[in-house]
Amino acid sequence: MVARSKGCVRCVQRRVKCDERVPGCRRCDTYGKPCPGYDRGFKFVAGKPFRSRRLQSSNSELSEKSLGGARGTADGDALAVEAVTWRPSVNCAHLNVMQSLDTLVLELSRPFPATSSHVISRWFRFLPAVYGRNRTLDLTIQSFAAHHIGRMGDNMAAVQYAKSAYGQALYRLRAALDDSHECLSSEVFCAVLLLCLYELFTNTHEADAWMKHAQALSQLVQIRGPRCYQNAFDQALLKASRGMMVMHSLFSGQSCFLASSEWHSVMEQQFMGFPAEVDGLVEQFFAYFTFAPSLIHELYDLKEADHSSPSTTARVSNLLAQTLDMQGKLLAWYDQFSDIVPVPYEVLSPSGDSLYPVVLWYSDENVATFFCSYYSYMLILYEILRVCGYPGEHEAMIVYFRDQICKSVEFNARGLLGPYRMAFALRVAYEVPDATTKLWIEGCLQRLSKFYAAAHPQNFV
Repeated sequence: MVARSKGCVRCVQRRVKCDERVPGCRRCDTYGKPCPGYDRGFKFVAGKPFRSRRLQSSNSELSEKSLGGARGTADGDALAVEAVTWRPSVNCAHLNVMQSLDTLVLELSRPFPATSSHVISRWFRFLPAVYGRNRTLDLTIQSFAAHHIGRMGDNMAAVQYAKSAYGQALYRLRAALDDSHECLSSEVFCAVLLLCLYELFTNTHEADAWMKHAQALSQLVQIRGPRCYQNAFDQALLKASRGMMVMHSLFSGQSCFLASSEWHSVMEQQFMGFPAEVDGLVEQFFAYFTFAPSLIHELYDLKEADHSSPSTTARVSNLLAQTLDMQGKLLAWYDQFSDIVPVPYEVLSPSGDSLYPVVLWYSDENVATFFCSYYSYMLILYEILRVCGYPGEHEAMIVYFRDQICKSVEFNARGLLGPYRMAFALRVAYEVPDATTKLWIEGCLQRLSKFYAAAHPQNFV
């Protein structure tokens, strides 16, 4: 039984300095959450405090002792092991994975209000429970957690360890994929998803490195088949990965298998999330979104086609019909969605932005993300109508939806997953800016890329 450090409970968990203001600290106000206070009592820890630890000879092999008996945590009931912080002088084998995961999950949930369902980040809550089940997944979790804990604390020792663990995870994954039973497991599926996210957050040298993992993710989901997503964990993983699979389809030119009615039925299943009425609209939107790659692919194919050919004329007509049909569906969806969830409202820019002095504020990041996805999809549809010569004020609507995206950045790009939530919308907005807005977006991307490598401006060229 040991006393904990000073500060409120949340600041202690996040390992940040607390001003200890009464009745609540300023950091909690910043996060938009009520301060839990300073009464922490004592913490029970497992371990033998009178026995010195023996450092392992290799960082590549983490023993069961160094992981604090993490294999007993499948149900989330294990005691927390004694904390060992990341310091260059401390062997990386003594990383307290469970405590790091708790810290990471808390950070990923910020700044969501207590009433939010955490749609974007909720699947991370499964990681502490599944840690210890599979060696490939364990190494992947260690890599992902160490990178983010290191970046949060500006600790390069942790970041360097993350790279080492990442290499080991890739090596172990190759062996797992050659195993006919292990390759289809939920744990390997989770590992592939985390490796893809690791690339998105870390790889500043290869703009398309994440595409290789996203392709593997798509192939693995298809090989496993629709019947493998019948529990909360697999469903959460599928819904967490589908955005990347659609993005892979969009940028690779390949068709999106998720656009089939069979996969729509799989994704409609609900094990956790929003209230049923909202969840239905969320799944409806995503079903519509799976058709975006085919519309964009056809648009780019038609740009290179012979427009004097009757077959090209027929294809343009068909694309316009599909686009107008989708536009009507999205408008109807927006009417229903905005009746159920709070619509954004305008506030003065907290940062005093000169280009967008008035920005959009939302009830929470889940809602903001879906609104931004709607703005992005509508912008794409209006661009198709404009290019195909369909009559209407398409350019004005393109500017409107572009500005809606840009005005959402201050709210929805906050927190560790903020750049991840805004990346696609900003990519779409970047395709249709004037010179001034383009520079503004590049400035945003430069800031976001400090934590999310895929957002670097050079990846948008």
